[in-house]
This record gives sequence, structure tokens and C-alpha cells, in this order.
Amino acid sequence: MDLDINEMSLPVFQALSSEVRLEIIRIISNENITASELAKRMNVSKAAISKNLHILEKADLIKIEKGADGREIVPRMNVEQILVNFPEKIFPEYYKYVYSIPVGSYFSIDHVEPSCGLATSREIVETMDDANAFFSAKRFKAQLLWLTRGEIEYIIPNELPAGSRAELVEFDLELSSEVPLSNNKWVSKIGLWLNDIYIGEIEIPGNYSDVRGTYTPEWWPDDFSQYGLMKRIRIGKIDTAVDSVSISGVNVDDLHLEKQKRLSLKIAVLPVAEDTYGGLTIFGKDFGNHHQDIKATIYYSNGED
Repeated sequence: MDLDINEMSLPVFQALSSEVRLEIIRIISNENITASELAKRMNVSKAAISKNLHILEKADLIKIEKGADGREIVPRMNVEQILVNFPEKIFPEYYKYVYSIPVGSYFSIDHVEPSCGLATSREIVETMDDANAFFSAKRFKAQLLWLTRGEIEYIIPNELPAGSRAELVEFDLELSSEVPLSNNKWVSKIGLWLNDIYIGEIEIPGNYSDVRGTYTPEWWPDDFSQYGLMKRIRIGKIDTAVDSVSISGVNVDDLHLEKQKRLSLKIAVLPVAEDTYGGLTIFGKDFGNHHQDIKATIYYSNGED
């Protein structure tokens, strides 16, 4: 969502100027929850929740859907980010390349151990818990990938124009841990490398099946992984952060992208304790709560800016 500093943007600014509404956004960004459950969680009346949901909906920040029973109200986020355009530019203009990477379009995968597998929007690829499925030609149609141990690498081309300068690199992925069936409190640690430079680790708190994923196909069993958490990995001028929380001091200049022909993201399951692994599940656009594949964005400026 792009906003200008004018009266047309006021509903959004007003919707965000409330601690209650900000808390609602934080909650529904990470989980499926009904309006009634929100009221209990936040210890406010159902009438107050309804009023605040209406304000957020009027500002186009959320959408209201009916639950599985056709009666309960389920609020869902309608935007992922907001860009505010101020009248005067203080910093140089950034340009960007955006890449959509299907879950099954990985460049390499190694050391995979079950439980593991791939699924398209219609079926499981080959045989569940067989690591050979990751080498099947059908993998390119995969919209869900899961493994208990292993590492996976995705690669995009470095198309920065000659003389330009990389300013920011982002990856957006919907992730959960992995355990047979599911467990909402099954913790996993995930290591991240960019162009073979270790940029830090993140912790994923669970493998979720408390409610069905918004885009998860109907044929997928209720007690299997349903959705994950959207994680934004951002490598900027100062550090590397996940969801705005710094995880290392590696910055975009350390990548030396002006000398690279590609940009690779390697993801590996790290031990939570000695020889204990929490696994990894990656959701594509036809599974989970976010209708997108892995998204990579490279922001850059002209060398003379």
C-alpha cells in the first residue's frame, strides 16, 4: 500500500493511531483467529473488537471473512507493508528487482532426513518421507516442502546494472518448523547464508495446525502442517534483521554484489539441542496463509546518486 500526505490517506493513519488496533494487527498477522477469540485474548468486549475491526476494514488494512461455520467473523490482513511518500525526497531514489521463487525451484538440496516431502496443490510428490522425492521432475510444481534435517539453496540472477550500488536485499518466506503431523510448540532453529556468507539464525516456534491455512488445499489433512509465519529477512546498510530484529552485523556491502553474478540464499536446519532438530516447512502460494511464493527483492541506486 502506497500513501501520500493528503486527506485521502487519513483513514489509514487514523486506523493505526490506536494501541488496540495495532495489537489486533500484530495478532492476526501471525495466526488465524476469530473476533470472539480476539476479544478473549485482549480482554476487551466483543463490541469494542467489532468497532476496531470496522475501522481497520474501512482503511483497507484488513478484510473480514466468515469462519468455517459460516457465523464467526475472521479478520485477515489485506496488506503486507505501507510506503509513505513524503513531498520532499531526502535520500536518493531506489530502484528494485523483484523475483518470485517457487518453493520447488531450488538450486540444490542436501542431507535431507525424514519426516520430509513435497506437495503440489493437488498431490504429494512421489512418496512421503523418501528423500529421493526432492530430485523428482515434479518438484518444480511443489507448493509445500518439509524436512526434519537438511539444507536447501535458492538462486536468483544478479541483474544490477553496471555502476549501480546495492542498498538493500530482502527475502520474504512463510515458514514453520516440522514434526510428524504437527505441534504448535515445536521449536526449530534455522541458519541462513547469503552467497555463502553466514548471516545469522532465526527461531521458529511451531508447526501449526490449530486452524486450516487460508490457501491450504482441501485434500490436505487437518492434522498436518496448515500454515507458517511470514518472515522477512532484510540485509541492509547496518546489519541483517528478521522482522526488524537484528540477527547479525552482516550488511549489504559485505556481500560485494557488484562482483557477483548471482544471489544465493541457503537455508539449513540447525540443532536445537545435541542431535535434536526442529525441522523446516516452507509454504508456497497454494498453501498456508500468504498467497505468494518465496519473494526476493533487491533495492539499488545509481552509482552517481
